[in-house]
Amino acid sequence: MGLLADMICYLKWGWAVWVCGEVSLGVGCYLLQRREGVKTDFCPDVAGFCPGVAWILSLCGRGLSWCALNWEGLTLRSSAGCFGRQTVKIGGGAGELRSEVGRVPVLGDVPRARARRELPYALAGADQVQFQQQVQMCPVRSAGFVSGATMIIRRAVRIGCLGWNGALAYKEPLMAACRYCPPPALKREIIMKSLSLFVLLVTSMLVSSSQAADKSPADNSPADERPPQVKAVQPGVTLSLVAEQPQLSTPTGVDVDELGRVWVVATHTHFRPDDYEGPEHDEILIFSDLDKAGRAQKRQVFYNATDATMDLELGPDGWVYLAERDRILRIKDTDGDGKADVEENIAVLESEADYPHNGLEGLAWDNQGKLIFAIGENFAKDWTLTGTDGTKITGAGKGGIFRCTADGKELKRIAEGFWNPFGICVRADGEIFAAENDPGERPPCRVLHIVEGGDYGYDRGYGSEAHHPFVAWNGELRGTLPMIHPSGEAPCGIAPLGRGLLVPSWGDHSVDFFPLTQQGASFTSKPITIVKGGRYFRPSCIAADPHEDQPVMTWYLCDWVDGRYQAHGYGRVWKLEIDLTKADWVGPLELEPPTKVAKLAADLRSGHATQSLKELLQLAQNEDPFVARAALVALSHKASKWTPAEVMKWSPAERVQAVLALQLAQAEPTTWIPVFLKDKNADVQFETIRWISDKGLKVYLPDVEQVLAQSDLDYQRFEAAIAAWNTLNGKALDGVRNPEMLLARVKDKQSAPQIRAYALRMLPTQSRSAPKAGQQVVTQFPKGLTLEMLEELLAVNDAELSLEAVRTLSGNPIVSQKILAELAADPKQDSVLRAEAIAGLAPLAEQQVGLMLKLADSPDQVVREEALRCLRSMQLTDAQKKQIKTLSKAYPDSKDAFQAAVNPGALKTDRPALTDTGAWLKAVEGVQGSADVESGRRLFHHSRLTNCAHCHRHSGRGNVVGPDLSSLGDRQDRAWLLRSILEPSREMAPEYQPRTIILTDGRTFTGIRLRSYVKETIRDAHGQNKTFDRDDVEAIIESPVSFMPQGLVHALTDRELRDLIAFLESHSREQTAD
Repeated sequence: MGLLADMICYLKWGWAVWVCGEVSLGVGCYLLQRREGVKTDFCPDVAGFCPGVAWILSLCGRGLSWCALNWEGLTLRSSAGCFGRQTVKIGGGAGELRSEVGRVPVLGDVPRARARRELPYALAGADQVQFQQQVQMCPVRSAGFVSGATMIIRRAVRIGCLGWNGALAYKEPLMAACRYCPPPALKREIIMKSLSLFVLLVTSMLVSSSQAADKSPADNSPADERPPQVKAVQPGVTLSLVAEQPQLSTPTGVDVDELGRVWVVATHTHFRPDDYEGPEHDEILIFSDLDKAGRAQKRQVFYNATDATMDLELGPDGWVYLAERDRILRIKDTDGDGKADVEENIAVLESEADYPHNGLEGLAWDNQGKLIFAIGENFAKDWTLTGTDGTKITGAGKGGIFRCTADGKELKRIAEGFWNPFGICVRADGEIFAAENDPGERPPCRVLHIVEGGDYGYDRGYGSEAHHPFVAWNGELRGTLPMIHPSGEAPCGIAPLGRGLLVPSWGDHSVDFFPLTQQGASFTSKPITIVKGGRYFRPSCIAADPHEDQPVMTWYLCDWVDGRYQAHGYGRVWKLEIDLTKADWVGPLELEPPTKVAKLAADLRSGHATQSLKELLQLAQNEDPFVARAALVALSHKASKWTPAEVMKWSPAERVQAVLALQLAQAEPTTWIPVFLKDKNADVQFETIRWISDKGLKVYLPDVEQVLAQSDLDYQRFEAAIAAWNTLNGKALDGVRNPEMLLARVKDKQSAPQIRAYALRMLPTQSRSAPKAGQQVVTQFPKGLTLEMLEELLAVNDAELSLEAVRTLSGNPIVSQKILAELAADPKQDSVLRAEAIAGLAPLAEQQVGLMLKLADSPDQVVREEALRCLRSMQLTDAQKKQIKTLSKAYPDSKDAFQAAVNPGALKTDRPALTDTGAWLKAVEGVQGSADVESGRRLFHHSRLTNCAHCHRHSGRGNVVGPDLSSLGDRQDRAWLLRSILEPSREMAPEYQPRTIILTDGRTFTGIRLRSYVKETIRDAHGQNKTFDRDDVEAIIESPVSFMPQGLVHALTDRELRDLIAFLESHSREQTAD
């Protein structure tokens, strides 16, 4: 009865609206003849309707359609015609007609009024060529229709659109003056096809109402409304569609059984919208009976009682294992009816956090038959994980990977330090790998080699800032492990293939192959993209078909389709086949035996290490981080026998390892921390402060405050102490930013000037969001930090504090110009301070040209040459150049600086090729005199000559677009450093590869990609975030060119290049000997 009632309503309203378009055949001829003087020769006769009445009805029908469409802000899609495939967006104040294939702008953005006026004719013209092929000419998809009445209107509008477009399609004479329409070609044939299409549409409604017993989520959009535009890009790769919406939606897990049936999690609860039309709970679906084209002919619901279901893994004895956000469970069909009827918990998570995909996830089986699974960062909320035997593991901000038996016993944490290890796999040899799903402010996502006892560096508990002294992302901290290689954006799955890994990228719309090359105790890789899709190809999880074998191997992929996090009704499953006879890029399939170093690391982790204490302490300092971590684990097994008296006799480097091992062994803090805090070695103190902060040992807050009062504190320990102070005071999420406390330190006249300087360095912050177009990037002074206060700091007359004050003023030279100019001109000030002030004026050099010319005649070489650098960055008049040439005769020791100021272009001539590192190295080392590190420091931060600090951080100053260069000197490889400057794109680390975003309006932006979903977020060259709506993005291109400009050395003299290298080679960490 419901179907009959629906049909009556469809026919009643749909026919009425459709007729409004169909009967508007000749009226326009009449009106145009009378009003516009357009001669027509075609005036169709349909059911005897008067042309005038038909025209009025047509306007009503068109108006009804447009009102409905604009009310919902919906999408009209026409067929391929004179403009190719067109998409028309209505709503938001503007209409847009653009090509979907290649997304080439056709009409661009037009006002809504114009869109309403011109769009019908554009659609009519575009529809004529393939009109007969389109059953749903004007599909309307709405997320807002929830009631039966509005459903009827929606279908009616669709039929109205059909008739309206059909009517317009054969009114060629009326459109003779319309630039969008093709020449007249169709007549009565179109009338018949319009009527046929109406019949087909009614038939399709009947068919869609007669679905199989397993009802799928309602979805009134055609499948191609989200075209995948996917293709294989490597030989031997084929991809075929197994199933798609409305058979499934938003899939989050996949596996394949021995019968070749594909099991899929279709989630309906992942940020479920209020008006979502789908099952109340997630579905566990089985797709089977694949035809020759690979399409599943049978769909079965196995279970639908879980929420926030993140993964699925088939287990032994018919059990199906699921990962919900807050539990690992297994289900089973015990009566053979094809539906699960038994459910058992394996591990239960207790936490107040409820975000769907940073809880439990990532199911896999190891080669011993034990279950592997993971937890994300859980928003840094406390959690307790309990196994079936009562074993409990606790944590907070560090994501972890665990192991337990198939029935949930012997629960154990394998590794920690993750953001969100959503995908996990285990190779045949037992090696575990994970795909890190999200990098937050620390791109990129990671492909990781997981080892027992591994720490991968991340802790959400320290906030979301891109920099924190106790957080590592690529092995930057002692005892942490690096990634194998960056992955694409937002990977959700990972699977072995031969000696490599298959990793789908949700955000990059690709599937990549990572061939693994042994490197010490771990691996390295250079990924190969094998499948690439368009915006609506978002592969997530992946599973191998266990009964497929060489030469053709098979995997199945889930496809989230749409970039929205919310459950949205779209989803696909793909079959990925690789013909090994054609896929030469795969390489050998047999696994390599472990290297000698890998065996050493495994033995150290096993708990049965035979090395002596001295040998373990040496191995803990090994250059291979996996060996060093394994030795640290072995040391932790021995740490319970150590005494403070014994450890304090060790070397400083060994004492550092002792701190790390004791923390790992969960040694009694009261025995060790007071001893280590008194240690005179800076690294021992740093690691002890890190221990206090990581464990939240509030009893040591007074000790941390005493560290902050030390007059000989270096910046690294100061930053660590600030971070620990925030943590112990319940403000860990602030990271190292605590303006009130830092400002208090700056104002505290009892604090050592050096401590006040460090606090000042950390105070000014640059906004994380980029300024509006045309606005300058400036440092933001926090409330309470004023020009008057900075002048008071200068009056203290301490060299370190004064320099920091000037650097702070230089961050916003527009408001600080007067103070900086006075300092630069004051001969009583220290020359280094004056030079810093001059460098701070560089952005305003044109306004200070008189001062710079005066200072170019300074007897102080440091001041003189800094002024000449400013003059080099501006356009000089002939008179000014003459004045500089005259001055150069008096200062032969600054000859190169004078020449560069007068003719900076000469720095590009008669110099070696950028690829000739040896020649450049010879030139740099041939410069007479000793290097000036402070000059190199100013060059590093110079806003016009190098701009290094725009991307790089050094000693707490600068941005985090590129790597932190504070410890670059530890590498002790001058040739490598110089080559990196000469050819910045030659060995660009993949995590710092820029992406160029091209918008539909033609604008381009380049940055490091942070996030990709319905919006694209990048971090630009100034370290600020820019976010774009995905609909506004025309294309995203990986740039092979580094942010660091090519030819940077052509802005520097050989002497300046030498000074810059000397600064980069200098050690920023001041170490105090015993």
